[in-house]
Amino acid sequence: MNQILKNELKDIIIDTKGSDEEFIVDVVIVGAGGSGTAAAIAAAERGSKVMIIEKTNVFGGNTRLSSGFFAINSSFQKSEGFNFSVDEAINRLIEFNQYLSNGPLTRAIVEKSADTIEWLQKYGMEFKLQDKTTQFAHENDPYKYKVYHKYVNISAGFKKIYEHLDKMGAILQLNTSLKSILKDETGNVIGITAIKKDGSIITVKAKSTIICTGGFGANIEKVKKTLNIAYVNSLGMPNSGEGLSLMEEVGAINWDATPLLHACQLANSKVSKESSSDKLAGFSNSSLTQLLMSPLLWVDPYGSRFVNEDVVYDSAFWANAAYSAGGRYYIIVDKATLEDYTKGTSIRISKAGPGANMQKADFIELAEAAVKAGTAFKGSTIVELANSVGMNADELELTVTRYNKMVKNKIDTDYNKSAASLKYTVETGDFYAFECRVVYLGTIGGVKVNKKLEVVNIECKPINGLYAAGASAGGYYAGKGYPPYEGLASGFAWTSGRIAGENAAVYATLK
Repeated sequence: MNQILKNELKDIIIDTKGSDEEFIVDVVIVGAGGSGTAAAIAAAERGSKVMIIEKTNVFGGNTRLSSGFFAINSSFQKSEGFNFSVDEAINRLIEFNQYLSNGPLTRAIVEKSADTIEWLQKYGMEFKLQDKTTQFAHENDPYKYKVYHKYVNISAGFKKIYEHLDKMGAILQLNTSLKSILKDETGNVIGITAIKKDGSIITVKAKSTIICTGGFGANIEKVKKTLNIAYVNSLGMPNSGEGLSLMEEVGAINWDATPLLHACQLANSKVSKESSSDKLAGFSNSSLTQLLMSPLLWVDPYGSRFVNEDVVYDSAFWANAAYSAGGRYYIIVDKATLEDYTKGTSIRISKAGPGANMQKADFIELAEAAVKAGTAFKGSTIVELANSVGMNADELELTVTRYNKMVKNKIDTDYNKSAASLKYTVETGDFYAFECRVVYLGTIGGVKVNKKLEVVNIECKPINGLYAAGASAGGYYAGKGYPPYEGLASGFAWTSGRIAGENAAVYATLK
């Protein structure tokens, strides 16, 4: 990791009392994820003296967990013969969000997305346009998957960017958490205070302040309260929502902050916490993920089937379905199905989310181990299985009987699942239920902003000197449903950060 040279700080330290420090800069940025990093580059390019505050010991934030970037009409797309319409992409996003999106903000992000790809490449972040989608539900719609520019090596890219920022004179302060946002007597934001790991205080006086602290994903109780569910698995950085709360204290509106529902996991799964070249964050080494990623019979905690299980082929919609069932559901299979998976199933296993471990295994042996661990349940009959899980036995019996009939007829009269996915009946004991839980990847949305990423108050008037980007800025999404366009959150992080940095630097020159 590149560390900003300490001797470069000497000319801007104006007062030191013990271990406390005070700095004067043009632009202070809180959060060194994708949005904060982009804001820092954009402001530094325009000659601003920039300081970046980051609560963890590493830059990258939740963006380091992502694998790609949404952009429209990039050079990569054009070289493959794709000529996407910016207007259509904007209209699709707005319509999916039921016109609850911030229209000018959405246009600003989409219009600048392709140029931001080129801009980041200049600083060392490498991309490639994905060839085939891992979300099979997107295969026939290029707007959903050929917009996904995958990072070649995101960790290396971040390192190169911070090497550039070092040369541009930016200051990076790690292990330092936002404490307060400072205002003058007229209500203008004039900087921040932050607390270092050793408890000492940093005061940063700045003409422009950009909050890129992400959402409140680490606050599991707030997440559960927001979603109104008791069961949910998390994956992401330890963002507790301090940036959102402090912006509200100076007049901002918490517009639409909500957990980013993204795929599902087997209960109590051990998963990778970071993305790498060979596996994504959230990947589990268990071959039982082949069951998780298959459109088998799913039931809610009561024992009712609740969705067309082909939804497993779309990460966002799969998570939405699980959320609708209360955050957890159960995969119901019989011994015969597990034996077929041991041989090698012919059903199409989804690659959505982090994908499945496709190694061959004895699935009955794995199932028995899961039962012993308390993450799966077993019964010699459907009634016994229901009692083991705590479901309504009559309901589960009715569900299984009805489902078996649909499998044999190859017609789903409930939710229209494809005939190819109606492969396995559930009628040869023993019977198993595998508990699955919805996953959230941090949170998205945030305070209300305008197209310049200026934070606005309830009258929609800018709070002078205050900007927000990435998962601290609202208006790009609507509610809990994440739009099914690949790379959307990561693309928004970088592009919104860039726009915020540009405008913050301009504002700083006027002060």
